[in-house]
Amino acid sequence: MRISSICLLTQFFRAYVLVALLGGCSSTVQTAKVSTLTANYCTPNVQYDQEISFAGFSDQDSVAVRSLLSEHDFALCKNIGLISHINKYLLASDTLESLVARQHIIDYYLIFSTELEAIAAELDCNGERIEQLANYVEKRNNRIVSRLTVASIILGSATALASTAFENNPVNNVINISGGVGSAVLGFWALKPHEKKVDMRIERNMLHSIWYGTNADNIYPLSLWSILNEKTFSNTANTSLIESIRMRWAKYGLDEETDVQDLAMLYFKDGGTYTAEQLRNLANMHNELQASIRGINQDLRSLVYTVAKLRIQR
Repeated sequence: MRISSICLLTQFFRAYVLVALLGGCSSTVQTAKVSTLTANYCTPNVQYDQEISFAGFSDQDSVAVRSLLSEHDFALCKNIGLISHINKYLLASDTLESLVARQHIIDYYLIFSTELEAIAAELDCNGERIEQLANYVEKRNNRIVSRLTVASIILGSATALASTAFENNPVNNVINISGGVGSAVLGFWALKPHEKKVDMRIERNMLHSIWYGTNADNIYPLSLWSILNEKTFSNTANTSLIESIRMRWAKYGLDEETDVQDLAMLYFKDGGTYTAEQLRNLANMHNELQASIRGINQDLRSLVYTVAKLRIQR
């Protein structure tokens, strides 16, 4: 009876280990949820006209407006095309002329504000999508660890029970050694499991322009791209926002000598096969860029208050 119980327990353990390990045979996860989250559904479904021309401004306009605005506000006006319209408003000869100039100021402000929020919303969508994907892959990895841990416990219990069924010392030694080795192997796998990964292709990589310093794909509106390259808008005024963002991104392994090209391909080009940690890094980069872009709203707020207090010079 004891032998048959041991055999039954052994068969159960074998079946459990087989079920536990089969789930980890394929390192790449391919499920409906992965297919949904790797789809580029955050990409705008309409093409925006990036060729909105800003009215040029003369040196005289520049001097007149600069004297009334802080360096920060003036830089923002210059990049979103408000200099000439503010000057026309200040020098308006009648009410109609001042109203037209003021409406132009509002129009350009709204255009830029909308562009800013559109880019921030796309970054937010991508960050959230990739974060969900990282959580899903991590959950799958944790499930494998749990199964391996339970399998190790069952093997230890089975080894203890089997050793009591035999009085023959050589057989006991074989059982104990085999059980010990098996538990050690399962424990090692639990500590360092075969990580699950996902394949993801990025058709519109919003990080590419920032890392390589080029807006060749015209992902960012010209006004926003100019501001991101303007040193005036960083906290130190020594580096541009783009340079500051790149320095922060370097902590994700991009400042090391090994695997930099592989990581750059994953993060800044067409995508590839990602681990949970790499997905989380990618999500963090999107969120950091989004925060930097949304921070420009603080500059806009300052400008709006300043422009609202301007008075026509007659």
